[in-house]
Amino acid sequence: MIALRRGRLAPRFLAGGGLGDAEIAESLLAFVGYRGTLDRPADALAHVDKRLVEIARALAVRPSVLALDEPAAGLNAEDTAAIGALLRTLAAAGMTVILVEHDMDLVMGVSNHVIVLDAGAKIAEGTPAQVAADPAVLEAYLGAGEQAERGRKRPATIAQTPLMTVNALSAGYGAATVVRRADLEIAEGELVAVLGANGAGKTTLMRALSGLVRPVEGEVRFLGERIDHFPGDRIARAGLVLVPEGRQVFPELSVTDNLRLGAYARRSADEASMVETLFARFPALKARQNQRAGLLSGGEQQMLAIARGLMARPQVLMLDEPSLGLAPKLLENLYDLLAALRDEGTTILLVDQMAQLALSVADRAYVLQSGAFTHSGTAREVAQDPALVKAYLGGHGPLL
Repeated sequence: MIALRRGRLAPRFLAGGGLGDAEIAESLLAFVGYRGTLDRPADALAHVDKRLVEIARALAVRPSVLALDEPAAGLNAEDTAAIGALLRTLAAAGMTVILVEHDMDLVMGVSNHVIVLDAGAKIAEGTPAQVAADPAVLEAYLGAGEQAERGRKRPATIAQTPLMTVNALSAGYGAATVVRRADLEIAEGELVAVLGANGAGKTTLMRALSGLVRPVEGEVRFLGERIDHFPGDRIARAGLVLVPEGRQVFPELSVTDNLRLGAYARRSADEASMVETLFARFPALKARQNQRAGLLSGGEQQMLAIARGLMARPQVLMLDEPSLGLAPKLLENLYDLLAALRDEGTTILLVDQMAQLALSVADRAYVLQSGAFTHSGTAREVAQDPALVKAYLGGHGPLL
């Protein structure tokens, strides 16, 4: 009703009048599919109902153009389908709809025209089918098709008993469930990749595993112990170590001090020698060991974040979007490093939206779409499966 009055609350509204407005508001809510009670506080609504009320409120101002920013965020497949049906109804009625969205099933299912942005620049434009087949789009979403050979030089020694097992894990923020009933396992010596488009729930999964987000259901077992109720510091001390998205180095501290902080939760008598060992592996960091970390380049900061994670002597090293913001040459160097760590026996859980790069080093992979795993298998099986393209391009793309 506030939207109907453009935010101006007339005295008759405050006195309980405005029956005509109330009827219009009720009709708009019914039109968008809201079926709840009308006198309930909006902040007590389920996530999908909040979204429907937001859309109804936008329609109440009688827009010529309706712009929606990530309307499917946090919704399950059924609720997302309902939003898509509503958008198609609005467009059929003559309203112009601008949709900004990471759920490619929704985008490709409702759009007449698609514009693709990568790092702020338009890389493709056309119908959904044209855009999904565009090589620039495939490269932006999946990575370059041809990758350096990073397969294992000799067969891996993979333990039969998993180090970590995830069963029916669901997690999110407030009323929004982002990850839904995820099952995953990783054994000692494996490099396992979790692939998915931006917004698929990859970072939420990593935060739930590392104790930064408390799961709403399911369980995580690590080294035989259930840890999903542990705080993050206890999980890190147990050896499940996260290198977070965006590097998050301490910019005012030196490179060396950043490394030493990596060992804070898992102290070791040979901490100084560990620093020197890592400097030998990362010569660019050794050359800048006394500089403030904030002065390093993006690639150097990513190397520092990984080295800091290794300082904790992890049983499992979890990497969240390590390719984010790196130039192509630095990406190649980074994945060469991950292949070397893998071959040396480091157990790694890798989350990255650059699918082809991640598959070039992975033993196995899981495909995450809208918060749920849709496919898993060996890296070769996943690379050749249509489920991978569907996760990124909504099922409209060609096979790899």
